[in-house]
Amino acid sequence: SLPFSSSRLVVSSPSTMRFSSLISAAPRFLMCRPTFFNVKYSINPWMTQSAPVDCNKAMDQWETLREAIEDAGGKVNVMEPDDGEDLPDLVFVANAAVVRGKKAFLATFSNKERQGETPLNRRWFEKGGYEVFEDEFNVFEGAGDALYAGDHNRLLFCGIGPRSTTNSLQRVAQSLSNGEDQIKAVACRLVSQRFYHIDVAFCPLNDKVALWHPIAFDDVAKHNLSNELKLLAVPDEEANNFACNAVVVNSTVILNKNNPQTATILRKNGFQVKKVDMSEFIKAGGSAKCCTLRLE
Repeated sequence: SLPFSSSRLVVSSPSTMRFSSLISAAPRFLMCRPTFFNVKYSINPWMTQSAPVDCNKAMDQWETLREAIEDAGGKVNVMEPDDGEDLPDLVFVANAAVVRGKKAFLATFSNKERQGETPLNRRWFEKGGYEVFEDEFNVFEGAGDALYAGDHNRLLFCGIGPRSTTNSLQRVAQSLSNGEDQIKAVACRLVSQRFYHIDVAFCPLNDKVALWHPIAFDDVAKHNLSNELKLLAVPDEEANNFACNAVVVNSTVILNKNNPQTATILRKNGFQVKKVDMSEFIKAGGSAKCCTLRLE
């Protein structure tokens, strides 16, 4: 809420009014503090447990990511991982749900190791006044596998295959639709276990342009994505360094360090680039985007 009364808003100067409109337009993100983050099991090819997690470094990296989002003009809501001692992946809040306005469609996790996250995520959304939906019979892993782009961000590109299935997609789209804001789910089959969620191979930069790693998708998905968006391909070695797992805050793209070709592509297309070190989280198969959930 704004730190002044509505009566003062009426007599605010133009500069103050511009500032208040910027506040209301700031994109909001959810992040979950990595208090209990670690690699305690292996549910993707990145989780080798060969290099132990430095928990203090992970906390510093998470704080740096949060500061980068705020510096770029975003707002961050922090979820404390209460009761999450046995849920080391709770920090990867992109998978908690997919959100539209004050509606949240919760994840139904494929791996038993993460299924305990859902009640904690539900609690946060219900406390925040969201209308909450879920399909407990069909696997759907939230905004890790569901990204808005195209047609005024009314197309929801959904990764299927390694984790999420097609079975819940129509229900997801119907639940999140509202009046004229009708959402259409577009299933995109992922064909590599290394790119097990769509958000590690595809990153909408706005409703018309996206980063992607083409070899992560089957031919039908490539066709559907190409029909709707201008696609900027990232090189294989940078895709494997989580170049597509980026956070977009207005015209700033926040991504893992050591992705120079991707950074050049972004700058050539009018975006600013902020590099962050996500090395501790990559040990668990996630980077910047995995640690955030766009709330609008």
